[in-house]
Amino acid sequence: MDSTARTRNTIPQCQRKLFLFCSHPVAQEQLARLLRSSAFELVLCHELALPKDEAEAFDAHEPCLAVVDGGDLLATLEFVRTLRAEQRSVHLLVLLPRLEDAIAFPLLRLGVKGLLTYEQAPRELTRAASQVSAGMYWVPRELLTRFVESILPEVRGSNALDGDIGISRREREVLDLLLANLSNKEIAGKLFISERTVKFHVSNLLTKFGVQRRADLIVLWMQRTSTAPWLGRDRSRSAWLQVN
Repeated sequence: MDSTARTRNTIPQCQRKLFLFCSHPVAQEQLARLLRSSAFELVLCHELALPKDEAEAFDAHEPCLAVVDGGDLLATLEFVRTLRAEQRSVHLLVLLPRLEDAIAFPLLRLGVKGLLTYEQAPRELTRAASQVSAGMYWVPRELLTRFVESILPEVRGSNALDGDIGISRREREVLDLLLANLSNKEIAGKLFISERTVKFHVSNLLTKFGVQRRADLIVLWMQRTSTAPWLGRDRSRSAWLQVN
């Protein structure tokens, strides 16, 4: 083995930073204890504010993970807005007292990828952090289904997903109906094509947009259109989904 190879093997891999935002000392220590066993460089933040210390600041060129104690909902929503505006590449996981639509939906609209209750944290926080850091979602399926249904009226007819991805006219027609949450059978009936052909087009669409499931595609649409309009909305207002 040459000296270069020996040096390379002795250099540890750089850990991705995990910022833990929690203002309650006891809760922060409990959460930190859970997260220290994960493969992250843990940075403790004692308030819902962007880190001021340069050594702890976000790297604009390096995606990172932020775990946020969402006990104060209004403060959490405001902080998430600020965080997403300043650091678009951050992946967000929020801990909540309970998962209710009125609480979860605004957070999902702002780009939060993971939602956990305090009760679930001891069992699931480490795994959820790993999944969310990898760009996946950690959201209860029932909650996600209700959220998708709530945004469907805003999805119909949107061109937000087109971007630079080349799709055919037929794929666009299938996409519009898929975003309206129609089944393959219903899409086939509306377009006068076979259900097998619909499955073929749906499979192509999922591949082109780099997602695994229909719901993933709808959430992807929501994220691409959330940058401006939803960031300014009224602040008061288990199977787990994974998105590549």
